[in-house]
Amino acid sequence: MKTVTRILVVVSLCMFLVSGCWDRREVNDMAIVIAMAMDKEPDGRYRLSIQVPLVSSLGAQSGGGGGTSGDKSYYVDSAVGRTIRDANGLIQARMSREIYYSHHRMIVIGEELAKDGMSDVLDIVARFPENRLTAYIVMTKGKGIELLTAQPQFERFSGEAMRELVKMGGITVSLKDVAQMLGTPGVDAILPVLAAVDSHPKGKSKEIEATGVGLFRQDKLVAIAKPKELLGLRLFQRDFTPFSVVVSLNKHERLTISLSKGRANIKPVIKKGHIHFKIDLYASAVVVENQSNLDLEEEKNIRMLQAKLVEQINSGVKHMMQTIQQKQSDFIGLGIALSRNYPREWRDRYRNRWNEELPKITYEIRSKVNMANFGQTTKNITQGEDDYE
Repeated sequence: MKTVTRILVVVSLCMFLVSGCWDRREVNDMAIVIAMAMDKEPDGRYRLSIQVPLVSSLGAQSGGGGGTSGDKSYYVDSAVGRTIRDANGLIQARMSREIYYSHHRMIVIGEELAKDGMSDVLDIVARFPENRLTAYIVMTKGKGIELLTAQPQFERFSGEAMRELVKMGGITVSLKDVAQMLGTPGVDAILPVLAAVDSHPKGKSKEIEATGVGLFRQDKLVAIAKPKELLGLRLFQRDFTPFSVVVSLNKHERLTISLSKGRANIKPVIKKGHIHFKIDLYASAVVVENQSNLDLEEEKNIRMLQAKLVEQINSGVKHMMQTIQQKQSDFIGLGIALSRNYPREWRDRYRNRWNEELPKITYEIRSKVNMANFGQTTKNITQGEDDYE
């Protein structure tokens, strides 16, 4: 009897320690944010916009956005406040569900906010309890809310379309990456630039398109580089993503070359107080399209093609270096390379005025291209083979 009593007492005590799901969050009580956008208003206040799926409409086939009607698959809401947190509170005040940020994957910065400086708003974003430092961050010309209200056809939500586009674009920047770039002397931030554009042929939908890369000095936007100007920048990315270039032989003949591998090595040299950078580039190339009479079985043609690729790569990197000097924005981390090789000089002389030092540097570019593959044929298949006659 005593044993049974003891067991009952122990079980009773354990029941008091089990508190149950007192802090549970029901899905029906949450507004799960997919993407968020932040803009600067003309009066200096901040606009926060959020994109939330409408669970009851996720089974519908039609797209949607910017409203609460039953045939829409997502809802976009925004508010203006003195701070981002203040604007978040205004949205929450008129929303029947708790705004939940743990699943958001995209942050959009409007152009005016990027020009004014993004450090303050990124600080408040990072302080959201459920915020993801791995969320991708992009900017757009104009208002960030325009990307949230776009209606792409391949994805239900523009936030998801933006995420996939950034992953394929080769230049991915997360909130953590931006924090590191802004907090590290010797490198400036970059952000992919996306835009909401009309579909082709023009219809009711708005598609998301990558239009360039925003270049920053410290935390302020100084220029937007167009896609054709990014050949040099792509070779300096930590994770190389293959991309294609067109090599013209003459007015009518051209080849499309895919750079399947690439890397860059930056070596600084200081002589008599002057900084000189030796930039070595390595790339592996594959011919993916041949609209010429060039026979790639011949060694002289391969060497000629390699020379043209080297010339094009060098030209792209030279243009990039000129942009770095003109805009005084070190978005490839020349300063980091200098600090690693000359830590004392960096600390005593260059660290606090590196952006002002950029126009004075000199550099040399050396490229090496390996033609790794020509496809299944070395000639354009429409050109006849004499051996077959």
